[in-house]
Amino acid sequence: MVVAKNEQYSVQAETLMKAAIEDYLELIKEIQASNANMKLIKAIKITVNGKPRRLVDVGDLKSGESENQLILLVFNTDHVDLLLDQIAELQFETSVDGQFIKINVPDPSYKQLMEVVDDLNRKKGSCVGRLTKAKSEATTRARTAVENEFIEQAVASRATKVCDEFLSQYTEKVNEITNEKILEILGEDYFNKYKTEELDEF
Repeated sequence: MVVAKNEQYSVQAETLMKAAIEDYLELIKEIQASNANMKLIKAIKITVNGKPRRLVDVGDLKSGESENQLILLVFNTDHVDLLLDQIAELQFETSVDGQFIKINVPDPSYKQLMEVVDDLNRKKGSCVGRLTKAKSEATTRARTAVENEFIEQAVASRATKVCDEFLSQYTEKVNEITNEKILEILGEDYFNKYKTEELDEF
């Protein structure tokens, strides 16, 4: 895309949009199908010295070697048995290796996976918000420059047109990235169900 001479407004807007996309890609790396069962385990509480403690206070939960495995690093081995009792109530199989509790989880249900997709879509919304903000800030600066007679109206109009094109281009990119991630989370069968439901809503 050729940028009009003396026009840096759209260049700055694109730089901010590229940064928003890079941040989004980094952010969604941690969103996986295993997050569905992770949510159940993160809700666990144990009683230590008469006080309720949340899982984040006593351990660190991570994805395991496969989609069906989670690994809980327990900060204090005295709490391992208490945690095992709570995990057993969820009917997940476990094995213990020192401070680590390996948890085998079943394939999450469609409903569980859709909660993960909803989380992803919220993050997508934030990213698109950043793209829109980058565009509006650039066009506002160009408009102010015209009012202060720093640039001519033609330059500002060109900047606005280019910013609109960038917004469209990068929003489409976010949609593509998100759809690929949703397919990865849901798998092909559930993804087709999801797309059908989306169409039914319109």
